[in-house]
Amino acid sequence: MEPAKRRRILFLLTTSDWGGVQHFVFAMAKACQRLDLSVMVAAGGDGELGARCTERGIAYAKLETVRRDLSLVHDLAAIHEIRTLLRGYRPDVVHLNSSKMGVIGSIAADLEHVPRVVYRIGGWAFLERIGVFKRFLYLLAERWTAPKKDVIVTVHPGDEAVAERKRIRPRHRLVTIPNGIDLAAFDRDLLSRDEARKRLGLPLDATIVGTVANFYPPKNLPWYLEAVSTMRQPLFVIVGDGPERDAIETKHQELGLADSVILAGRREDVQTLYRAFDMFVLPSSKEGMPWSLLEAMAAGVPCVATDVGACGWMLDDEAGIVVPSGDADALTNALSTLLGDTALRTRLGDAARNAVERRFRWETSEKATLDLLT
Repeated sequence: MEPAKRRRILFLLTTSDWGGVQHFVFAMAKACQRLDLSVMVAAGGDGELGARCTERGIAYAKLETVRRDLSLVHDLAAIHEIRTLLRGYRPDVVHLNSSKMGVIGSIAADLEHVPRVVYRIGGWAFLERIGVFKRFLYLLAERWTAPKKDVIVTVHPGDEAVAERKRIRPRHRLVTIPNGIDLAAFDRDLLSRDEARKRLGLPLDATIVGTVANFYPPKNLPWYLEAVSTMRQPLFVIVGDGPERDAIETKHQELGLADSVILAGRREDVQTLYRAFDMFVLPSSKEGMPWSLLEAMAAGVPCVATDVGACGWMLDDEAGIVVPSGDADALTNALSTLLGDTALRTRLGDAARNAVERRFRWETSEKATLDLLT
């Protein structure tokens, strides 16, 4: 008797720059590896994901032609490159991540007759603050390619409701699977307040507001710098990097924020550092279900987030403060309130941790995703 064929899973991403999507894919690839499934990850760019996969012994392919921006020439070339990869690897399941890959990856998978296509969307691109025509194109692309996908996974109920309302209908199933934290591993690695501050080179006696975000337009960091520019207390720290770095550094200099806002750069150990912060802010204009907010909640840090994507849902039941996106007065008022009320900070931090323990466990997210893959 021939041995049973190992199920082949291929994860496809637009970019390998480390962020929430890459965090999720790497964790799921490790889960597949533990189940002795054949697993491969493929992504564009030269980011951290490839090195992590290689170190872990997970097959990895760099996609040379995939770009974040719309480009007919590059996108057609990317479809051809992905088709070539599919012919060589012959996956039983393709797991698509990000709006761009959801379109070009599903076209390639359809042309190559992949048996099962799962698409996980962290946040609908047509909800971003972009031009009307571009929003229409993104929505049209989602509707057109949805029937090429067996399952579409959203990360919070709001995005599932949007898909229903906008008639984005996969072949079989639309489902919500929230992100989750492996609390045992997270707690084991989490540094104390003083250790984390020493690691970041921060004063031990200051009140510190932290933000962890890639420097992409949806993170809304130039606006955030303007919003907090009149606040000389507390000390603000932004951990991250990305293509908007030059613009953010320019804004930082123009506003004279050298003494009040520290741009700490990208940190591979960022998940260990959240207790360095007395408060956490996520000022985004568009989100799915952000990992940085989830990690700050798991660390018991009181959080302020804009009401985009899953943020309001995550901070339900007074697990944090939610403010309208783009409302600088609401943001600074929330921070001022927290600065003046230590008891409120403690209460919100405890409620945030409790919300993760009750609602956002990695074990639940992993099992639900594996059920779709196996």
